[in-house]
Amino acid sequence: MSPDEHRAQRREAPEPEEGDRGIPKIVMVWIVVLLFWGVGYYLWQIGKPMLGGDSRSVPVQVVASTEGGAAAIDGGVIYNANCSACHQATGLGIPGAFPPLAGSEWVIGDPAIAVSIVHDGLQGAINVAGGSYMGVMPKFGGNLSNAEIAAVLTHIRSEWGNQAGAVETSLVDEHVTRFAERGPWSEAELISTFGKP
Repeated sequence: MSPDEHRAQRREAPEPEEGDRGIPKIVMVWIVVLLFWGVGYYLWQIGKPMLGGDSRSVPVQVVASTEGGAAAIDGGVIYNANCSACHQATGLGIPGAFPPLAGSEWVIGDPAIAVSIVHDGLQGAINVAGGSYMGVMPKFGGNLSNAEIAAVLTHIRSEWGNQAGAVETSLVDEHVTRFAERGPWSEAELISTFGKP
């Protein structure tokens, strides 16, 4: 046998074999450190308020002083937390999707109509300021108190050039007494109950 006979075999790498090499110690140390840090951070955050995002899930009620010194809920803060995503900060809405509140006959007309829409919601086609809109507005009667609904409607009825009167909490109370918990309104139901705005 010549010495060159096994030359090709000697050039090849050895056959792979299953080893029993463990995870490197530095990797195990990092896993343990990160695990302790994550659990510690979680325990440290328990009981603290949720921060971050747009904070709409936890709206802060700002209380302003009125002329008589009595406290009043700031409807602008409630609007920004609950309404501005659809109707926009300008009150102009989004054409074809969300109706405007600025100059809307439904807003500046009979305040009982606006209370009904915000408290119980609205579903279906509605004509607003010369445009037609189809969609669903959620009810806020379960999320906002009667005083908060009155405050946000007072804000809406006096912003963006709207010059309608304030909405009293008693009007929202009357609505709840009269209609209790009902489903969303349609344009036809609003007109048949309250008249055309």
